Amino acid sequence: MSGYRIKLRKVWEDETLLELNMIVTSHHCKVNIHFYTTIEDLKELKDNLTLFSNLKQKEYQWIQGEDTDNAAHYVQVRFFHFNNQGHIGVEFVLDNKLDIPDRTRMNFYLVTELNQIDDFIYKLEGLIKGITDNLESISEVRV
Repeated sequence: MSGYRIKLRKVWEDETLLELNMIVTSHHCKVNIHFYTTIEDLKELKDNLTLFSNLKQKEYQWIQGEDTDNAAHYVQVRFFHFNNQGHIGVEFVLDNKLDIPDRTRMNFYLVTELNQIDDFIYKLEGLIKGITDNLESISEVRV
């Protein structure tokens, strides 16, 4: 098993949308969610994470979908400075918006290091350019 905690896989793509499968693993849980996004939204994620990694932003939050009952999904990923030793917190709020008993809503955190954000940006670029359909990144650290 790899030490990476975030896995993204492109499931489907057309001219305007793509479906991603995200699997996020922590020491306490594992979440598997499908959601729709665009290449433009992924570029926005990459650009803002670059600013965050270069310490131009103290926090960045990426949201896909809506947190309403009639939405198809809700994905919120928030990156923030956890401490002054270069540790980064990543908060996940993931809701598949399915009906009971298939409904899943999770809110949890990972702690990683700043260099792992750079690795994620690099691999996200490959997903955006179509070089790869899979991304595995962000190792968790214990502080």
